[in-house]
Amino acid sequence: MPRQIITAIIAMCALVACSRAPAGDETTLALAPSGQDAFAERLYKENCAACHDKGIGGAPKRAALEARTPAFIKQALFAGVMKAQGAAMKPAEAAILAEYLGRNARPAQASAGPKCDKPLRLTGAPLWNRWGNGLANTRFQPAAAAGLEAGNIGELELAWAFGFPDAQRARSQPAVTREAIFTGSQSGRVYALDTATGCVHWTFDAAAEVRNAPVIGAASGGKSRTLYFADFAATVYALDAATGKELWRKSVKDHPDATTTGSLALHAGILYVPNSSTEVISAFDDSYACCTFRGGVTALSASDGRKLWRWYATDPPKPAGRNSAGATIMAPSGAPVWSTPTVDAKRGLLYVGTGENYTSPANGNSDAIVALDLKSGKPNWVRQVTPGDAWNAACGRQPGANCPSEDGPDFDFGAPPILVKLASGKDMILAGQKSGMIYGIDPEAGGKVIWQQRAGMGGFNGGVHWGMASDGRSLWVGIADTPGNKYAEGPPQPGLHAFDAATGKPLWSRIEKPTCGRPEFACAPGLSAPLTAIPGVIFAGAHNGRLIAYSASDGRPLWSSETNKSFATVNGVSAKGGTIDGQGPVVAGGMVIVNSGYDKFGEIAGNVLLVYRRKGDS
Repeated sequence: MPRQIITAIIAMCALVACSRAPAGDETTLALAPSGQDAFAERLYKENCAACHDKGIGGAPKRAALEARTPAFIKQALFAGVMKAQGAAMKPAEAAILAEYLGRNARPAQASAGPKCDKPLRLTGAPLWNRWGNGLANTRFQPAAAAGLEAGNIGELELAWAFGFPDAQRARSQPAVTREAIFTGSQSGRVYALDTATGCVHWTFDAAAEVRNAPVIGAASGGKSRTLYFADFAATVYALDAATGKELWRKSVKDHPDATTTGSLALHAGILYVPNSSTEVISAFDDSYACCTFRGGVTALSASDGRKLWRWYATDPPKPAGRNSAGATIMAPSGAPVWSTPTVDAKRGLLYVGTGENYTSPANGNSDAIVALDLKSGKPNWVRQVTPGDAWNAACGRQPGANCPSEDGPDFDFGAPPILVKLASGKDMILAGQKSGMIYGIDPEAGGKVIWQQRAGMGGFNGGVHWGMASDGRSLWVGIADTPGNKYAEGPPQPGLHAFDAATGKPLWSRIEKPTCGRPEFACAPGLSAPLTAIPGVIFAGAHNGRLIAYSASDGRPLWSSETNKSFATVNGVSAKGGTIDGQGPVVAGGMVIVNSGYDKFGEIAGNVLLVYRRKGDS
């Protein structure tokens, strides 16, 4: 299924490379044009310019096209009045062209929703914060903060739904206080919604999509004060959490295709920003000089955005020959950090998982767990688990000229490392990979692998895709096992699996079977989204849109809700759910909160935030 894979990946990443950082950022403005931009411009000239540059036959001129959103242009190319012209291009090319032409169009935002009649007053510490609900990224919520337990999960019902206008996906995991739910959106709008009613306290429009989890910084005394997040154009923002007022913004874009996908980590006045890119997609063009992006982490001062250090996952690239189309090959490159860093304050270390290299030869930092010094960014140790992994989008087509000699397997660490204290008192790093492998790593012994275990067959979308959960005794692993990867091993194992955190010994598995016989995501029960745990219960969102609560002791389903449907919303926006992917459920203050809808890889689009409570709770 190489063409299906590459089409899906390009559609996923096209938006990133076409985003621009805010005007006035001198670093960004000095960058060379994106390789993907040049490819998209060529597509326009070959397929569109003859009519649209001159308005022939009533065709809207280019300026008019550029005022329309990528979603509008895609609809015209794939199913609308330009369907014939779209059919002349590969689906991936049409997606790139649509994102390129519509990259500067601001969606026609509908009313954000009913405004709250009182100002937002934040009275305490967050109930759920950060991607993993803490520095260690365990995604475990203690009973007191959860406000739910295994015995009353069955009483959950939908309290309210909020629709995101102009959106085909809803993948920003919320941060939650007693008073507000903070979440980003595809349009770049960030919302502070009242927990009780969904009324809007404030909104803020970032320059590009906000798909990561906001982080709340506390003032002295523990009260929530500052909201931090990054957009898809690799710009980091700090807002006053109570009012939405911008305090500062800082671009960390040091490459034309750079972006920020993972959420930020905040510790001791420093923000740790994961650096990733879509240059892996620019390589699809045979004439592109692949590749020059260097993955890593940037540290910023939380008070003013000042850059403190930048760790690069590769050395500076140098010319390393030419591809079969005559373009220059640059190496080393890649090893992006897609996920949220994990903070080990006791050892003064930051743990990150890296992805594949983009060009050959692969270096020693790809597909690895890396320990960096919190203050300097210097590597303390590196534990690579899949050597020789160099891959880019060109490998998906026969292959293309830019496919590196290693050609995969593209087994990133898309899920953050988890730092836990075992029952013995010893610390352990738990890591899950798209290969379907999970690892127990000793942070004291230079990252020595203590145990490893296969949890799924693996694949380009996992295996372990976005995240696991642990209470220090058990490790709960969601497996997607999306078909289509030539490096997959064994039968598919989609569903939920439990392991002993200290030894990796399998405890139990709940293999989910397809819910219908059609080869589509509406029938697919795999768990790509990150899990969330509370005492006795594991919450998971599935490819088919089901939100499920499982027993933590044996995997029995305790409760479920169908999100792949339309919902009446408190803000009057037409909304439906779809695939739950990229972001996980949040459990806080007696609520279960999830964003539903994911328009990548052929999954089910949607644009809704759902808030569940027990019957009678308010």
